[in-house]
Amino acid sequence: MIAYGFQGKTKKTKKTKKTKKTKKTKKTKKTKKTKNTKKTKKKKKKTKKKKKKTKKKKKKKKKKKTKKKKKKKKKKKKKKKKKTKKKKKKKKKKKKKKKKKKTTTTTKKKKTKKKKTKKKKTTKKKKKKKKKKKKKKTKKKKKKKKNKKLKKTFIRTPILSRRKLNKHTLKIKKGR
Repeated sequence: MIAYGFQGKTKKTKKTKKTKKTKKTKKTKKTKKTKNTKKTKKKKKKTKKKKKKTKKKKKKKKKKKTKKKKKKKKKKKKKKKKKTKKKKKKKKKKKKKKKKKKTTTTTKKKKTKKKKTKKKKTTKKKKKKKKKKKKKKTKKKKKKKKNKKLKKTFIRTPILSRRKLNKHTLKIKKGR
């Protein structure tokens, strides 16, 4: 690198040997700042121009083409959705009509049932009473056994409802 620098200096010194003022002129011409600025300015201008041209052309062409295609597809999808919704509504209306027919038949049956329901009520009540009596018999047997044990141990209010007696028995057992 040092050899190249001397070659450039020797060429300029040949002309200035007559004046012998070469030392002063060499110092002024050795300004590296001027050389660097000229090179950097040229490079920056070239790079900036290339980037601007490429970016503008690519963005404008791609955006315009893609947007137009997307808008056309959206319009087609909306039409299809409307058709499907209408079909579902028609099916629901058919189901409602069937339910109305059932209600008309029930109103006619109610008129005939009014006479029959009086007989059915008596039969249903009798069946329920029989079931309740069976349940009471089983409960009474258990309660009588518990009451016998209470009479032997404690003497309290003799007249009590069946529910209250059960509460007394639980309290006494917990106390023991």
